[in-house]
Amino acid sequence: MKKELSIIIVNYNKYQLTQKCIKSVISNINNIEYEIIVVDNCSTTIISYTQLINKNKNNKNVRVLKTIQNKGFGYGNNEGVKASKYENILLLNPDVEVLGDSIEKMLDRILSDNNIGVIGCKLLNEDLTLQYSCRRFIPLTKFLLARTPLKRLASNKVINKINSQYLMLDYDHIEEKEVDWLMGSCLMLRKKDFNEVKGFSKEYFMYFEDVDLSYKLKKAGKKILYYPQASMIHLHEQESTKKINKLTYFHFISMYKFYKKFVLN
Repeated sequence: MKKELSIIIVNYNKYQLTQKCIKSVISNINNIEYEIIVVDNCSTTIISYTQLINKNKNNKNVRVLKTIQNKGFGYGNNEGVKASKYENILLLNPDVEVLGDSIEKMLDRILSDNNIGVIGCKLLNEDLTLQYSCRRFIPLTKFLLARTPLKRLASNKVINKINSQYLMLDYDHIEEKEVDWLMGSCLMLRKKDFNEVKGFSKEYFMYFEDVDLSYKLKKAGKKILYYPQASMIHLHEQESTKKINKLTYFHFISMYKFYKKFVLN
């Protein structure tokens, strides 16, 4: 079977990170016919877009698109999927570095089982320690206490117990496992499944798009698969959980929209 893959990377004012991500894909992808679609999500610094164009203009496998306005992370990915030509899709954050043959391993695994709705690899921090990227759905009250600045209202014992459940600390992260949801930094899925659940939901500007997508695929009877046999580095920042700022605002708004939409108890 011919292996084909469209790789979508959404850029917003992060030319250097995005270009590093592109380079890591090209350096580590083998035995796959592929395209890389970079969606510049209306970067406020025009140089970010023009540098991506200039740097990749001679690479036939790389296309750089530009949205007419920034409607959020999910919107940018949706536009990339619309422009893609292959059935298999890899959604990559620009702050991800591909390691070894991880892309091929993920593609082989999803092609082996039509019931897989989305597959995510093991994500590592920059120091190669494990990043907890597969998670459980938890009630709203628990999420507020453990994953937002409201954590100051709870004891460490309560927070640790909730985080253990939420981050699946009871799981060794060695064997593949069906999970509730996967962090959106590196997700592989079929375009058919993505379109059937209408892609990333439009109501989120930032945060919870990945939770929502996993939930919709799970409701459609698909597997959400954590696949640690493949791994990548993710320069993950958790600014929205540490202090009150603009990111906290987006996190709260998206969280409210998700829980209101699906009413998890």
